[in-house]
Amino acid sequence: MHQAATRSTALIGLQLSGLIKTRRSVCALKSVTALTNKRVGSASQSYCDSNAKALGGKPATMAAKNFQQYNRVGIRNMSGEPTEDIEVFGKAATGTGNPSQYTRYVAPIRRVAIFFQSPFSQRIYLELEEKSIPYKATYIQEGDDKPDWFMEKNPSGLMPALRDGEKWIQDSDKIAQHLEERFPDPSLKTPAEFKNVGENIFQCFTQYLQSKKPDDSSKGELLKELKALDEHLKQHGPFIAGDKPTDSDFALIPKLKHLRVSLAHYMDFHIPAEFSATHKYIEMLENRPSFKRTDVPDKMIIEGWQKKFSLPDRIAQPQTA
Repeated sequence: MHQAATRSTALIGLQLSGLIKTRRSVCALKSVTALTNKRVGSASQSYCDSNAKALGGKPATMAAKNFQQYNRVGIRNMSGEPTEDIEVFGKAATGTGNPSQYTRYVAPIRRVAIFFQSPFSQRIYLELEEKSIPYKATYIQEGDDKPDWFMEKNPSGLMPALRDGEKWIQDSDKIAQHLEERFPDPSLKTPAEFKNVGENIFQCFTQYLQSKKPDDSSKGELLKELKALDEHLKQHGPFIAGDKPTDSDFALIPKLKHLRVSLAHYMDFHIPAEFSATHKYIEMLENRPSFKRTDVPDKMIIEGWQKKFSLPDRIAQPQTA
């Protein structure tokens, strides 16, 4: 059963699954048409709030795999007119459609994301938000069944990918460069002398996690890179290039989030307290509105790395104080 509701400022498509019985369809339609096409920064997102029960009788914290009813809201530009000139393709969670038509479920207090946000994709969302560029977010599942139209435009299948009108761009570095050149104000360009700060941290992190050994030698390499970052921030901070965050910061902070969340869970590893500038750096960036709008729950990060590296539920048990 399919019903569509049209409003002058948004087009919302409702696909009703077995979760919504016929007798609930009218209630569900009213609930969905009441969704606010609320502009959160640059990206419009759907808000279900207290209407969750109408959409299948499930609580607001329903798991994505059980949430088979989707809705889609057009992204709006500054004048309020729908626009799809900028579209970013990121990774969708398994079972949410390909492409996923329901990208995020937002409750009044707690956000439940149903996609695995790679740090490379979040970098692009962060910079779009920081530049106040309206954009559409589309999520594609990993695997061999990516849509043909997506593979035709993006033969590698890698994400993030960005579509700017008819132009497609792959690779987060190239996408960030394109955005900076096309939308230079405000500038997020990192001075050349600071562009490589922290660039080895992510590789050291993944090597350590993949080793599945809390005392692996890769831990020492990771600590060495974190110490170098901390020393740089103490000398040049609070951000990599000084008083204002730039592209290098928005590239690094999602990686640090993945690092601290996954290593704390699997390896009982924590960034040393003496790296005070790094802790301040993380706090400042993660408290920015752009980060909060593009962040995902820790659980999604933990589950994402578990699947990627075939990790057990725990590698090192947390030490009690």
